[in-house]
Amino acid sequence: MPEVSIILPTYNRVDVIGRAVASILRQSHQDWELIVIDDGSTDGTIERLDGLDGRIRCLRQANQGVAAARNAGLRAARGRYFAFMDSDDEWRPQFLALTTAFLRAHPDAQWVATESHEDLGDGAPPIHHSRHDIGHLYLGFARAIGSRALELPAGEEDDYLRVYARRTPIGAWGRPALDAMGLPDAVVYSGHTLQHMRWGYLNWLPATVCTRHAIETAGVFSVAHRSAEDLRYFTVLAQHFQAHLIAVPLAIKYERASGNQTLAQSHLATGAGAYRFELNKLSCFDDTFGAVAGTDPELRLLRRHYCLEVAHRALAAGHRGVAIAHLHQAAAWRPMLWRAWPMLALARLVPDDQRAASVYRLWMRSADVLSRLLSGRLTLAVLLSKLKGTPQQTQQAHTAALDTDQTALSLTDSALAPFEHRGA
Repeated sequence: MPEVSIILPTYNRVDVIGRAVASILRQSHQDWELIVIDDGSTDGTIERLDGLDGRIRCLRQANQGVAAARNAGLRAARGRYFAFMDSDDEWRPQFLALTTAFLRAHPDAQWVATESHEDLGDGAPPIHHSRHDIGHLYLGFARAIGSRALELPAGEEDDYLRVYARRTPIGAWGRPALDAMGLPDAVVYSGHTLQHMRWGYLNWLPATVCTRHAIETAGVFSVAHRSAEDLRYFTVLAQHFQAHLIAVPLAIKYERASGNQTLAQSHLATGAGAYRFELNKLSCFDDTFGAVAGTDPELRLLRRHYCLEVAHRALAAGHRGVAIAHLHQAAAWRPMLWRAWPMLALARLVPDDQRAASVYRLWMRSADVLSRLLSGRLTLAVLLSKLKGTPQQTQQAHTAALDTDQTALSLTDSALAPFEHRGA
């Protein structure tokens, strides 16, 4: 019986699955099985793994979504611990060694996560989750709405203590892995985090290892939602168990395939289904906090912002009906929320779904370009040169404009909503 069962769902990811599996094969902890669930791929994804390693088991099913695929993996798993990998991501070699060592040394702990990096493929330094999310995105938004929920205890400067109750040095159980990485001073954060999940993701599933008891307690992933089901799963884990975070970045999320190529199958959180991802996050928020939201002004305000983000993504994707319904719930004469009024006017004045989406994306792109000009990130000379360029330069400018579309539609640049964590 393997100590760790690794569950990897995949769908049409022949371009990246090799990178993910290679990172598993490179693990310093080798007592594992890998269960790959092919969710109806048509591009030869599963054949990419033929004969690679005897510990890899491949299951096939008709396309049912990532939650159903993970559930199939849970049913087939035989391990003491459960880890989750996505087909476009990667682990550092010490990921399994450090997480399983923690769980063996702390029998009362039922799940543990590590930090992660997100590589956007744009040449910028990777985003350091979860510290960036807690100390920048969530804290900034909490202060913007007047909440003190994430303020630090007196005398502290450690952003993680905005969410976790305590910080402890990594003991002898983790020394071999830390020595291999040259990180002698790493620590672990622990605490009950459910109430802080109102802000969004605090952990990432491919950076998480659970005991069999945790999996049996939390049950299966919700198949009613094809995205953000991992956020829902974390809320269940947080309801029953303390969270533990090893403050070492051991998992990497990639926005692109190797060679900086666009993914053949887009992310659920940032691709064509981005509005459904936000809709499912709102549903999770309602299921978790809805019972007390009526008596909690902060939760009511937060819900408005979740509605605004659903509308933002839905309008850009051409789903006017969804956008209008959520704009009515979001609109208020408050910072950020006032934007719902012009968005609502646009959605009603342009009654065709796709034309409304085109106008809205142009509006967002123009606002982003203006913001870049005013901040100095883009100069007028560079902008004019792109507009007057050669056919090849024009095509490059068009490609850059498409990238700008995505930038303008992101939460952090558009400021239409408080926070973003690029989920599965």
